[in-house]
Amino acid sequence: MPTLTINTELDNRAFVPNDRLRGNVEWTGLFSPPQSAELRLFHYTSGKGTRDLEIIDIREFDAPGSGDRREFEFQLPAGPPSFSGKLVSLLWALELVIEADGDELSERVELHLSPTGTEIDLYAHAKDNAEKYLGGKKPALQIGNDS
Repeated sequence: MPTLTINTELDNRAFVPNDRLRGNVEWTGLFSPPQSAELRLFHYTSGKGTRDLEIIDIREFDAPGSGDRREFEFQLPAGPPSFSGKLVSLLWALELVIEADGDELSERVELHLSPTGTEIDLYAHAKDNAEKYLGGKKPALQIGNDS
């Protein structure tokens, strides 16, 4: 059975804008060398509504073997930041895609990209917490229904 693995440097999954993301990918157990092997850096939305996906960068691995290990490095962009709201979330991920033996195999790891390195919780800014995030000011628009 084929195994695909994505390892980030120091097993780090939290990054700040413009950081460097380094690591390696490994695959084993293929019957023959893959026709292609690539690692994709992308972000996507999840939740209600249309799902959006944007591939930011791709690393193609030349002459992949049936078992292989490759290093990678990406320069992360300034944004958009990872966030989670009540209706939609924006997530960052790395995905290793191997085309081998007539099949497409993939492995994905999720990342956080934000000024703090953690996912921004938009819902925490709503209702009772809104004043805290607005510097003590009352929100102009009440979020939610208190009745």
